[in-house]
This record gives sequence, structure tokens and C-alpha cells, in this order.
Amino acid sequence: MKIFIAVLLTLIVAAGLAMAIEKDPGYILIAYGQTTVEMTMWVGLALLFVFLFLLIVLFLSLRRGAKVSQKIGSFWSDRQASRGRSHTTLGMIAFIEGNWEKSRRLLTDALKGSDAPLINYLLAARASHALGDAKASRHYLSLAEGTSAKASIAVALTQAQMQIDNGHLEEALATLTRARRNAERHPSVLSLLEKVYSGLRDWTSLLALLPDLRKHNILPVERIDILEREALMGQLEQSAMQSDVAVVQQWWKHVSRAWQHDADLVLAYCRTLLALGDQASAEKVLRQAIKQNWSSNLVLLYGYIAGTDLSRQLSVAESWLKDHGDDSALLLTLGRLSLRNELWGKAKEYFEQAYRRNASAELGFELGRLLSNLGEYNDAERYTREALQIQGQALPELPQPRVSGA
Repeated sequence: MKIFIAVLLTLIVAAGLAMAIEKDPGYILIAYGQTTVEMTMWVGLALLFVFLFLLIVLFLSLRRGAKVSQKIGSFWSDRQASRGRSHTTLGMIAFIEGNWEKSRRLLTDALKGSDAPLINYLLAARASHALGDAKASRHYLSLAEGTSAKASIAVALTQAQMQIDNGHLEEALATLTRARRNAERHPSVLSLLEKVYSGLRDWTSLLALLPDLRKHNILPVERIDILEREALMGQLEQSAMQSDVAVVQQWWKHVSRAWQHDADLVLAYCRTLLALGDQASAEKVLRQAIKQNWSSNLVLLYGYIAGTDLSRQLSVAESWLKDHGDDSALLLTLGRLSLRNELWGKAKEYFEQAYRRNASAELGFELGRLLSNLGEYNDAERYTREALQIQGQALPELPQPRVSGA
């Protein structure tokens, strides 16, 4: 039915056109210079329709060709991108495995057509650094920095890490200082700064950095505590190098109260005071520290000190027997303080108690010296010999000459 209607309409249109052409064919004249073209209006219309038809056919053909070209281009682009991703992955694997030359080659090959080359440049720079190729390393870092306005921190961190590896700590510090201005409290910047300050023994800067390390959980709490103790010990050592008791005491005043109760730090501080000749201050600090937090090491050092009031010092130490009477370190210290007070019998008693509880070379030598000076030569020799045996320095059993008349 549809075909019949279409044919009928075509016949009607054709009949109408035939009647129109027969009634008035029309006239078209086209003149250009000396050339003229004449035709009926209907022929002109027919030519116009043919021209439009050919124009539409040409447009459709070009459009179809463009789509084909686009598909071909997309195919090659996808293929190149896939190849780049594959080479990047293989390059990263080679980097982790330590195959630096292979890693650099794959990472740089993957750059063709890559729309995110930053990682490739940074890893290529690290691989070049591992190969000792400083020029190539700088080249790739420069290219990495040009990939994005946000790449500067990543580039600075990579450069600083390589400078640290090379032992160029001052250069690394300059790099990280610039990076920290651009990214305040950036976690990786803080971590690298810790390494630089520790390497440079810049204890003041390290201590100033520790609150940020704690705040941002850059390192475990235990590690930060170790760093803080190391920094404080370093500051103490630097203060002691000035050979001025006042400088060391001034440093101690600025140490937090919590660290003034730390046995290791107190021990180091008091040893420094002793080395500088300030026994009175060392005795006071030790007495307070031992009262607050018992430490056998502090008690041992207390026995090396001659305070301003030797009798009171002995009395203070004897008051500790109530709670720590079984501590051999305390008994050894009491023996030494008794010697300072010239209480020879009491000193001998304390030394022997300590020796019975925990025989040591130190106690053996103390008893040997004291008994020898008291004229008890046989016992003195026995303790001295045992002390040498404890130290592993006992003499071999060899024949010895006999005293004449023995």
C-alpha cells in the first residue's frame, strides 16, 4: 500500500511538472565577460538539485573519512598509552629490584605519549643517582619540575633525599628549608629534616622540630623520645666543651622538668659537673634525683662524690637502706662514703655485705685495697685474686719461688 501511494504521488508530481514546463519553460541567462549561458528555468533547477546532491554526498564522504581517521588515531594512541603504562610498571619493578640501568631505560621509553610523566622523571632521576650519573639526575629533576606547578615539593624532596645519600647535608638543609616554606609542616619534609639535623648535630634545631614530629605522627613515640634524649645529651656535650660550669648549669635550667627526672640524663649531667670540679652541685642533684626515682647507676655515682658535708652525705645514703637494703650498688656506695668519713670498720662491713650479695671485680678491688691498708694481707690478696678472675684476667698457675726458711 505504501509503495502504491509513493508511486501515485511520484506520477502526480511528474505530471504537474510536465504541465508546468509545457505551459512556460522559463528562461535563465548567465553572462560573464564575453561568455553567456542560456537555459530554461527547469533545466537550471535540475542542475541546481544535482549540484546540491553532489555537495551533500561529498560532505557525508568527508565526515565518514574523518571518523575513520579518528578511530585509527585513537587506536594508535591507546596502543601507545598501553605500552607506556606497561613500560612504567616494568620500570618501577626494575627500580625496586635495584636494576637501575634497566629501570631508567624503561621509565624514559614510557614517556612517549604519557600525560602524567612526573613519576617517570622522578624515578629516572633516582635511578640515575644510584648509577652515579649526577648530570642525568639533575636533567630529569628539571624535567619533572616543568611537568606541573604542583611538582616542586616532590622534586625538592627527591633532590634532598639524594643530597642526604651523598652526605651533602648542608645542601639538603637548604633544599628542605625552601620546601618547608612552600608546604608548611609537610610530613616528608619533617622526616628528612630530622635526618639532616641529626647528621649535622644541630641539636637545638632538632629539639625545635620534635613537637611537629609528635603532632603529625611522623615517627613512633619511642623513636621521638630517643631522639629527644640524644639531642639533650648532644647539647650537654657541647655545653661541656666550653669548660664553664655556669654554662652547663644554665643549660640544665632550660631542660624540662620531665627530663630532669630522667636517670640517664641526670647521670650524664652529674658526670659533667664532676669533670668540671663542681662536686657540691652534683651531690645535690643526685640526692634529689635518687629520692624521686631510684636508680642503681645514680647511687653508684653518688659514692664518687665528696659533698660539702661528708657526714650528712653518709647519713642520707644510709637512710636509703630501709627501702633498698638489698641493693649491692647502695652497699658499695655506703662503703666508699664510710671511707671518706674515715670509718674503716664500717666501710669494710658494707663492702663485705655487698660482695656477699653480688660479687664483682670492683668490690673485690675495693676490699683488697682496704684490707691491704689495714694489714690484712691474706684476705686482701684473696679478694684481689678473685677480682682478677671475675674480670677474666687471672694469672695462669705457674711454679713460684719459695721464700727462704719457709
